Amino acid sequence: MVAGLINLIYLLPLPLLLIAFYRLGLARYIENQPDTSIAGAAQGMVEIKARTVLPDTLPLQVPVLGVPCVWFRIETSVFDEERKTVDARESYRRFYISDGTGVCAVDPLHAEVHPRRIREIRDGNVFHRITWIGVDDNIYILGWMHSLHPRPQTEDQLGEAVPAGTEPSAPIRRYGQLKEKLERIPRPPFPGMPFLISTHYEHQLVERMRRRAKYWFAGFFAALLGIHGWLIYWQ
Repeated sequence: MVAGLINLIYLLPLPLLLIAFYRLGLARYIENQPDTSIAGAAQGMVEIKARTVLPDTLPLQVPVLGVPCVWFRIETSVFDEERKTVDARESYRRFYISDGTGVCAVDPLHAEVHPRRIREIRDGNVFHRITWIGVDDNIYILGWMHSLHPRPQTEDQLGEAVPAGTEPSAPIRRYGQLKEKLERIPRPPFPGMPFLISTHYEHQLVERMRRRAKYWFAGFFAALLGIHGWLIYWQ
């Protein structure tokens, strides 16, 4: 029974190893996934390189900075005797991208986002770490594409492509004259499928994945050595 318990203890760092292999696999997947245009994309997993679109409605603004954006994340910490996070917010509003062949709506909820724009601002003992995706930024997306409707035949049809509600439809009307096929990239339908949004270049994103894999590998072996040393000490 004791031997079985020891074996279970050695398995505790296993999630770190699994995450490391997942990161390596994701880096390889990004490298092997072919690019596609929005107009030529089929439903399913796609890799798209485009630019964010400025909405005709009031755009999001980056908190504290007040600059327009399509997505942001802000973490506010307070320094007292130690640093403590007091607030963390992230935008989930649908935004739009265009690659010249079509317009695509992106729902960032549950996406893994790697923004290039980062600011750290300190005001007294309050510290803000802000990341965001700006308007007209180059953007890379790996995710599951889903058509909102068949290819429109008229500008009016295209303008009504996005269901009424809180989501802005004005950006689609603005691009109506292009007679584009509107697509949507939501959360993938199956667990474990990647959903990445990045303003880094593809090769930079691959390097980030591999670098993070190295950190997880290092964490796994450090934890394994720590457990081994702890067991030797107590035996």
